Amino acid sequence: MNHVKTALAALLLTSCAGAAIAQTVKILPERPYLEATAAGPSANFDILVRNDGDKPMEVGQLTVHIADASGREVLERRVDGNGVAASVKTLAIAPLKPGESRLMFNPFPLIPADIAPGGVRVEVELSPSEGEDATVKGSAKAGFRAPPASALKLMMPLAGKVWVWDGHDHLAHHRRWDYHHPALLGFGFTSNAMRYSYDFVRLDEAGLDHADDPKRNEDYYSFGQPVRAPADGVVVDTENAQTDDGKFDPSTFKARSNLVLGNYVIIRHADGLYSALGHLKQGSVTVKAGDRVKAGQTVAAVGSSGTSMFPHLHYQLMDGPDFAAEGVPSAFTGLTRVRGDKRTPWPSGAIDSGDVVESK
Repeated sequence: MNHVKTALAALLLTSCAGAAIAQTVKILPERPYLEATAAGPSANFDILVRNDGDKPMEVGQLTVHIADASGREVLERRVDGNGVAASVKTLAIAPLKPGESRLMFNPFPLIPADIAPGGVRVEVELSPSEGEDATVKGSAKAGFRAPPASALKLMMPLAGKVWVWDGHDHLAHHRRWDYHHPALLGFGFTSNAMRYSYDFVRLDEAGLDHADDPKRNEDYYSFGQPVRAPADGVVVDTENAQTDDGKFDPSTFKARSNLVLGNYVIIRHADGLYSALGHLKQGSVTVKAGDRVKAGQTVAAVGSSGTSMFPHLHYQLMDGPDFAAEGVPSAFTGLTRVRGDKRTPWPSGAIDSGDVVESK
């Protein structure tokens, strides 16, 4: 049990001059996935820091240690407040009030390809916002895990020439989902089901995503395109009545968190993972809960419902049926990567923000 506890959090306490200084650090999720990317393994996790002391504290330094399969730490990277550039805050985090928690993203997700990573240890250094009191360090450990093999053999849910308008790289809006923010906590969000998600946009041969008027859904090449089940499974939840105007009511999210996606289809696969297909066209969903679907079967059409800014298909793989789940890495079979006039078979199927691929 001791290794489980250390994976969840490590607590370090320091006292000084009558004032208690303490902090708690956690790695979330508790066992991060390692995603295979073209640049090397990627460790996509968050770091929760809580000021357990009785005075305001600032994050002064964050260090990430990568261990190999034997448990030996072989890579150390850090970010701190050094440097003189007022416009660039490497640790852009406001002081933590006593008892306050804050979520930070792992700033070093990519791991060199010549390392076989087995785990990670993070250290967070807090410094008093005022005065000359001592700093305090907290740390946490976690072991990595590989995604299920089935998650890497999916069918692309949108056929043709497709642009990943936004994926799940470090700067993608799917990663900037601060589920510890009071507003999101108030809606019931406690994790990032979108951690490995994609926004897919259909392109024409010239690489354009729309024809004439970008304010008209019908002028987007994505709008109305068939949406396919990425793998065999059973439909567990759907929505079909939301309008395609980007309007939504956040007050509904607490009772039905999937409404973030507007119209949607949720499919449970045999491995216990769930596909979410979102922002679907109003009235286009052709399946209902309890229906069995096959990979490649059309289940809806691309729309612009829910929190959508323009017509596109949102896809995510997760370990539960709604946004209380955690995201799971995914990859797709039968892809050709497009770089200008160059087309290259892409056997790994790992794609992310900015990639353009073709799929039959």
